[in-house]
Amino acid sequence: MKKKIILTLTATFILGGCASTMHRGIVAMKVDSRLAHVGINKTEVSVGDHVELYGNQCIRAGKDGERSCKKVEKGHGQVAEILGDNYVSVKFDEGVSFQEGDFIEKHSH
Repeated sequence: MKKKIILTLTATFILGGCASTMHRGIVAMKVDSRLAHVGINKTEVSVGDHVELYGNQCIRAGKDGERSCKKVEKGHGQVAEILGDNYVSVKFDEGVSFQEGDFIEKHSH
């Protein structure tokens, strides 16, 4: 079990180093039904940038009840305001359901 965790973490760090253009932030606070404060460096996004919202869908599987999670798309939004060095305000499209802990990735059109 420990070897599997170490191998997974090692692979994540190695592959993460290759994805230097990935701009990802975490929903830190849900302001209202469409607006969230997201933790992301202000140099990674600009007002008006389009973002994709994702969440994790996790289940317990196998004999040992190991948890397995997958990334699921939840909707779109747009950076509305830069709040400081490490936070921005994102307004999601009407009907998009989100919660603290969900994450965004900047679209690279």
